[in-house]
Amino acid sequence: IDNCDGSGTVAGVDGPLVGGTCGGTVIRTWTYTDNCGNSASQTQTITVLDNIAPVITGLPANAAVECIGDVPAMVDLSWTDNCDGNGTVTGTDVSDGLSCPETITRTWTYTDACGNTATVSQTIIVDDTTPPTASNPVSISVPGPLDVPLPDPLVVTNEADNCTLNPVVAWVSDLSDGNVCNLEEITRTYSVTDDCGNHILLTHVPYK
Repeated sequence: IDNCDGSGTVAGVDGPLVGGTCGGTVIRTWTYTDNCGNSASQTQTITVLDNIAPVITGLPANAAVECIGDVPAMVDLSWTDNCDGNGTVTGTDVSDGLSCPETITRTWTYTDACGNTATVSQTIIVDDTTPPTASNPVSISVPGPLDVPLPDPLVVTNEADNCTLNPVVAWVSDLSDGNVCNLEEITRTYSVTDDCGNHILLTHVPYK
């Protein structure tokens, strides 16, 4: 308003951004000069400071699997930011270095242009609890005690496991029924063990 010119409106003018987009200022100035050259000015200071963290969406649920080959494939997650817009980010896996169980922490992190960071994590447990499988050796008969064969893990066949490529077969013990003067039975036991210590026992009975 002016004592002679009356009233009206005037547009503001923005000065340059000083200090950058992560902590700068813009001075906005409105100036009116009346018909006699008298001027009035008002200013507004606008601070530009992004201190809002991005948002990451689509985090998968925690998972538990038995074999390292069953760990879910890495996926990219979406992020949005009040200033940067949006995009996708790839996670990184970090293992605790243990086994049976092993814990893998999968983390996605996005940092915006002003250093605000968003982080989300998924925990994946790898723990094989399934024992291996194998076929019992065929029982045999021998004429006398000197003919009882030595333990031989190769008589165990069809060893298989859900995670371990080659389960370990080992002789455990021989147990006689004590009937050495008649028809003695010797129960020979083998174990089949996977990499996580899951095992089964198989028996082989040679007798005389």
